[in-house]
Amino acid sequence: METVYLSLLCVGAALICAMLRPQRPEMALGVALAAGAAALMLLLPGLQSAAQVIREFSIRAQQGQDGAAVLLRAAGIALLAEFAQQICEDAGEKALAGRIELGVRVALFGIAAPLLREVLVVVEEVLL
Repeated sequence: METVYLSLLCVGAALICAMLRPQRPEMALGVALAAGAAALMLLLPGLQSAAQVIREFSIRAQQGQDGAAVLLRAAGIALLAEFAQQICEDAGEKALAGRIELGVRVALFGIAAPLLREVLVVVEEVLL
């Protein structure tokens, strides 16, 4: 049901933005930002459920909480960056959207680097 509400919210906001954009582009951007924030609020329960499943999976797999924490951090960064990137594109700032994309890639690599190091250590131990 959340998907229906989300779809209706976004389609309604898009129609309002399309009507406002020719005369009041700043108002259209405001409507788009408000609709985006409302959409995130609608998605919050689903995101919380997904985070809980990841935590339970890491406990059942008897993995340290580090892997789950990295996964949750990476997912959060990716979702936030996607939202910011779309806002920049809606505002006509494609160059800024590209910088966000680059920044996220660097941040995700930084988050994943310690895990990659651990994988290399394990592979090295197995081979030697």
